[in-house]
Amino acid sequence: MKIATLAQIREVLPRLDLIPAIEEGFVAYSLGRATVPPVGELILDKGEVHIKSGFIAGEDLYVI
Repeated sequence: MKIATLAQIREVLPRLDLIPAIEEGFVAYSLGRATVPPVGELILDKGEVHIKSGFIAGEDLYVI
């Protein structure tokens, strides 16, 4: 398992063009290849957190 820290994400994010990957994800979802469980929810004293996850069939990775 690989966990990216906030500092690592902030360092890399400005150099990424994420639009093609997002488009590919929507295509996979439209073709029925993506598994997207219901959104998890944590209700806290000062707000709430929504947890989204999923994976694409045949791929080695998943996202949370």
